[in-house]
Amino acid sequence: MTSHGVGINGKWLSQPVTGTQRYAGEMVRRILDGLPRPVTLHIPRDAEPPPWLPPDVRVRRSPLAGTLFEQVWLPWAGRRQLLVSLGGPAPVVAGRQVVTMHDASVFRFPDTYSGVFGAWYRLMYRVLARRATAIVTVSRFSASELAAVLGAPVERFVVAGNGSDHVDQVRAARPDLPRLDESFVLCVGTFARHKNLSETLGLFESAGIRSVVVGASGGDRVFQSERRAAWQLATFAGRLADEEVVWLYEHARCLVFPSRYEGFGLPVVEAQRKGCPVIALAAASIPEVAGEGAILVERTEDLPAAVGLLDRDPCVRDALEEAGRANADRRLWRDSAATVLDLITQLLGEVRDPNPPRRQPSDRPHQDEP
Repeated sequence: MTSHGVGINGKWLSQPVTGTQRYAGEMVRRILDGLPRPVTLHIPRDAEPPPWLPPDVRVRRSPLAGTLFEQVWLPWAGRRQLLVSLGGPAPVVAGRQVVTMHDASVFRFPDTYSGVFGAWYRLMYRVLARRATAIVTVSRFSASELAAVLGAPVERFVVAGNGSDHVDQVRAARPDLPRLDESFVLCVGTFARHKNLSETLGLFESAGIRSVVVGASGGDRVFQSERRAAWQLATFAGRLADEEVVWLYEHARCLVFPSRYEGFGLPVVEAQRKGCPVIALAAASIPEVAGEGAILVERTEDLPAAVGLLDRDPCVRDALEEAGRANADRRLWRDSAATVLDLITQLLGEVRDPNPPRRQPSDRPHQDEP
């Protein structure tokens, strides 16, 4: 097994960037320096290798894409490797593999997903819970949730959370949105029921609080026309570039994160790192992730009052910004990647040097093979 090395599931490279794809990219980028060679990045036909890929990592391109790539081609192509999937789904028939499960929302909130999608994910997670060599998740909360719904011991799950420091490399750019010179609070999320966005926007409307909402848009399936008319104080930005989201973190009164269920809640630590005060529900993983760097409320109805408190008391705002930055400083991608790297090298039967020499670039281009 060791002589055939590690295979990386590169399906995330063909998908729009959400928190799941962010996790895969940031983690893979950081574990590659320490992984013993050979290492192969397997990508679907509709993906391209990332520009930061070391030149001694082999790239193998599949003639297939999507689920067929992941469930049919990948387990065959990586049959003699330790497969590593950090973007969520993983091949159910693969032999030795490390998989990542971000949360248990398909079990806890089945109505959020289509019937086929939800049934497939629940089946996949149940099979992987038994077959996978190791399972990574993003918080202690998710580990306990997954253990409960899958009937697995919580020790089965290795916790390696999201980092916050990717925003350090992003140069802010003002998005092309109306009324950004006015005071606004920022929300990041969708209209999935457990995200609790609809009720929150209704409360903000009643309290006269203007908001900018990233992620949700007028095309959302549950976004009703009568609600659009009611939410006159909300600006729906849809998907934005990283540079635009960072600008909003830097200029918003605060981030309001009303979700009732999150495996991690990446916007919380992103906002904290950029000095944006955070107000959130004390639900699911959020107390674990936000630490002392957020105002946590028990009820959605309390969110407008928390926003008002920040506006009235500069001392509270300053203390929250300081505590938020300190919390985000503890959430670094290198630390999470080190946890996963230790796991992989242990499975390979090798001992990793705690300070491995950085691999020197070579002139040999990536191999891109079928």
